[in-house]
Amino acid sequence: MSEVLLVGTSFSAAPIYFILKRYGFKVAVCGKYLTDPLCQYADKMYNIDYSKKEDLYKLIKAEKFEFIVPSCNDSAYISASWSADKMAYPGFDRYKITEILHTKIRFRKFIKENKISAPRFHCYKGNNDVEDFKKYPVLVKPDDSFSGRGVSKIFNFSELPEAISIAIEESKSGQAVVEEFIDGSLHSHSAFIQNGRIFLDFFVDEFCTVYPYQVNCSNHPSILSDKIKRKFRETINDLIASLTLCDGLLHTQFITNGKEHWIIECMRRAPGDIYHRLIENSTGVNYMDCYLKPFIGKKITPGSGFKKIKYFARHTISRRKITTPFSFSYKISSENISIVQLKSSGERLAAAPMDKAAILFVEFNDEESLFKITPKLANLIKIQNLEELYG
Repeated sequence: MSEVLLVGTSFSAAPIYFILKRYGFKVAVCGKYLTDPLCQYADKMYNIDYSKKEDLYKLIKAEKFEFIVPSCNDSAYISASWSADKMAYPGFDRYKITEILHTKIRFRKFIKENKISAPRFHCYKGNNDVEDFKKYPVLVKPDDSFSGRGVSKIFNFSELPEAISIAIEESKSGQAVVEEFIDGSLHSHSAFIQNGRIFLDFFVDEFCTVYPYQVNCSNHPSILSDKIKRKFRETINDLIASLTLCDGLLHTQFITNGKEHWIIECMRRAPGDIYHRLIENSTGVNYMDCYLKPFIGKKITPGSGFKKIKYFARHTISRRKITTPFSFSYKISSENISIVQLKSSGERLAAAPMDKAAILFVEFNDEESLFKITPKLANLIKIQNLEELYG
C-alpha cells in the first residue's frame, strides 16, 4: 500500500486525511501537537515542528513517501513546497514561486512589475527613515502573518512608525508592508487551475465584523456581477501565465468598488476554518478532493454538483475580548444550521483574531436573505460566559 505524508494534524486537515484513506493510501501525519484530532486516526504520527522546513525535509527524505500533501496553513504549504522542489513531488510549483505567492513583499513587487492591479505599497525592515505616505488612511501589515495579526489602519504619519514596529514584531521575516487603503467590498476567489488556465472557480463574499482584518462571515453564491467576475478571471489567468503555475488551487482575496478590482493576496494552500464546506454545501462540488488530486498525481474532476445552487453562509464565532464561554445561542431563521464546536464549555476563549469558539454553516431560502443576513450573523449569536452564569 502506497504511503502519503499529510503535513498537519488539526481539524482543518481532517477532510484531506479521510479522502486519502478513501483512495486507499496509508496515511502518515506530522505535527507538534500530540493532542490534535488526526493523531488518533493516522497510520503513523511523526512528532515534528513542520514549520522548520529542514526538519520536514529530513523526515521526507528518510521515509521516502510516495506523495506529500500540505494541510490548510501557510507553514505546512511552504515547508512542503521546499521539500517538493528538492525531491520532485507533484502538485507544487518551484519553491521560488511559493515564496512570491506566500510573502506579501515579494508578491507586491511581482504584481507591480507585471502591472497587475493591487494597492500601492512600501516595504520596511525597520521603523527608521519612514517615508510619509501621500494619502491616508493606509494599512500596515506583517510580511508573512495570517488572520489579520499585527495589522493596523493608520490615519496620519505620526502613527506610522509604531504601526510598522508592531507589524515587524509579528513577522517571521522581520519586515512590514505599508499599503494604500482601498474602499470597497471584500471577496475571495478559489480557482482550480488545469493546463495553465482556470478550469473551475468559485466567488465568495467576505466580511470582517468582529476583528477588522479577519474574515468571520462569508457567503456563496456571491453578490458580484458577471462583469466583475469576467474581468477578475482575466486578471487571474494573466497571473497564472506570468508565474507558469502548475495544476491545483490558487486562492485569492480581492477588493472591488463595482468597477475595478485590487488583489490583496494569493495562496496555493487550501483556506482554513472549514472554508471548503461553504462551497461544498452550496454547490455539491467536492472542493477538498479538487485541492488534493494534483498532489497525488491525479487530474481535477469536480463531478456534476447540485442542479441548483443552495444559499449558504459561514460564520466563525469569536469575540473582541477574552472570555470563558459556558454556551452560546443564536436567533437565525433557518431550518438547516450545522455547528462545528471548537471550544469546550468553560474553556478560555482568547480575543480575536487569536481564537474561535465554533463555526456555523447556515442555509437560507433565497439570495436576498443570504446577502442581507450574512454580514449581521455576529449580532445574532450570543455567548453566555461563566461570569454571567455564576458571577
